Amino acid sequence: MKKSIIIATIILAAVFQMSAQETQSPKITFEETAFNFDTIMQNGNGEHVFRFTNTGDAPLLITSAFSSCGCVVPEWPKEPISPQASSSIKVKYNTSKLGSFTKVIVVKTNDMESPKTVLRINGVVVEGKEKKQTQNETKPNKYQ
Repeated sequence: MKKSIIIATIILAAVFQMSAQETQSPKITFEETAFNFDTIMQNGNGEHVFRFTNTGDAPLLITSAFSSCGCVVPEWPKEPISPQASSSIKVKYNTSKLGSFTKVIVVKTNDMESPKTVLRINGVVVEGKEKKQTQNETKPNKYQ
C-alpha cells in the first residue's frame, strides 16, 4: 500500500511538472486581412502589401501562401520571423481582365492556434486610357 501511494505521488508530481512548463508558440497577427482596391484602371497597379507581426514567443514560419486563382500571385518571406518582429506578404493581382473581382489568399504557418489565415482582396477593373499630352501642354507658356 505504501508503495502504491509513493508511486502515485511520483506520477502526480511528474504530471504537474509537465503541465507547469509552458510551450512556446509563434502567433501571426495581421494589421488587416482584407483590402479593397476600389477601382483600378486596366493593366494598372494591382499590388497590395499585407503587414504582419509575430506576436508569439517562438519563430514564425510561413510554409505556403496560395491564391484561389492564377491571377493572384503572393510573395512571402521564406526565412523564419523572430518573435515580436514584423514582415509582409505582397499580393499582386493581374489587372488585365475587366470587371469586378474578389480573391482569396490562404497563408499557412506554424502558428498552432491559427495555422491558416485567409486574406481577401476585391475591386473593379475598368477600362481607362492615359491622358495624352498635347503640344501646348508640353511647352511652357511664356506669358504665365
